[in-house]
Amino acid sequence: MGMGDEILVVKRHILFKDGDFEGFVSAGIKDYLAVILNNAEFQVRTKELENDRFWQQPIPYVWLVNPQTKKIFLYKRSTTGNEGRLHDKFSGGVGGHIDKKELVEDAGDPLTQAMMRELQEETIIAQYPVPKIVGYINYNSGVEDVHFGVVGIGETALEVKPAEDMAHGQFYSIEEVENILSDPNSNVEPWTRASWSFVKSYLNKL
Repeated sequence: MGMGDEILVVKRHILFKDGDFEGFVSAGIKDYLAVILNNAEFQVRTKELENDRFWQQPIPYVWLVNPQTKKIFLYKRSTTGNEGRLHDKFSGGVGGHIDKKELVEDAGDPLTQAMMRELQEETIIAQYPVPKIVGYINYNSGVEDVHFGVVGIGETALEVKPAEDMAHGQFYSIEEVENILSDPNSNVEPWTRASWSFVKSYLNKL
């Protein structure tokens, strides 16, 4: 996914017609999915678009969890990837922009399609789980200002191996994730921090 590709966007004032929020909100409280699917457009990804607050770019962000062991897959992106600002950060979510040319007619909604495609590109699993959309992430400042996180959880009891853009990835216990997040030396993606408490409670309820 490079500059110049057409990506899925939604006008900010339509997405947030009932007001916006900071951080994470669960899908049970706000259903942004219907708004995104009913108002999706495609714009060429440019430097200008990445700084244009008029448009929000929905970004799938999928956590992989093992419901049997209650473990969570965390990974670090490799330094060969093109998202330089995310290198060496622990991340719980697999995802990226929704690329028009990768979407297939009649193959399900674009968000679920994009989630499946990202999992297939970023991880090696014998059978890929279909993620459930559980919440949304929004920040109104910084680099994430134009990005709107659509958080999914994929449940799998199978082995997950990192693929091309991952330097390292493995399953951790809830306690191990808590330790990573509370360690001041850990570099953790803001979206991972924002959605972790929901993922943790989700796992504890399984």
